Formats: sequence, C-alpha cells, structure tokens
Amino acid sequence: MFENVTYTFYSDTLGRTDVPTEADFNKYALENKLFVKRLLGDGLIVEREERGVDSAVCMMIEIDYKAAQIATGEALPASSESIGNFSQSKHMKAYDTQVELNAKSVEQQKYRVLSLFCDVTAG
Repeated sequence: MFENVTYTFYSDTLGRTDVPTEADFNKYALENKLFVKRLLGDGLIVEREERGVDSAVCMMIEIDYKAAQIATGEALPASSESIGNFSQSKHMKAYDTQVELNAKSVEQQKYRVLSLFCDVTAG
C-alpha cells in the first residue's frame, strides 16, 4: 500500500509540478498516508481506479503544500506603501480572505480528490 506515493510518481506519472522538491513532497506524505489508511480501514473509501489511492494521496500532498504556502504568505506577494520616511508592507485582502477559508477548503479539496479516484462513503 502507498508504494507509488513518491515524488517520481507525482512528477513523472501524474505530470504534476506544483510541489517543487522531493523534500517538500515528503514533508506532507506521512500525514496523508495515515489519513487515507484510516479511511480505507474503516471502509469509507474503495479504490476505483488503478493506483487510485496512491494518486489521490499525491494530490492531497499537493493540496497541503499549497495551503502551507498560503498560510505563510509565500504564495502571494505583499503590497507596500511608502509615505515619507514611513514604509508599511501588508498582504493583499485576497490573501487574508484565503487564510480564513483555508482550513475548510483544504478538507473539501482532499475529499474532492479522493472522489476522483475512489468511491467515498459518507460516514
């Protein structure tokens, strides 16, 4: 189980590039594997596609990576303004809104990805 949850499978087979390095990919791998393993064990998901569980976990890792980028402000540039000798940097309003909505949207995105590759039972 999860033998294809690797950066090589993510980047080469799935053709994904949002997670830039293997180290970044591996940072989120264990948590997502354990989450999906629990769902499988509880009978809440059933793999529908070949390597579907592995593909879903890889996509879930990508979701976590993007969420972390947004949470730390790395995904969006800061705006700044200068008045005389005073300079102030602030994140754009879209960033602040996204951070507030992020926790719920991450979970929704993960279940959406799972439903692409697996049958998901409400439970």
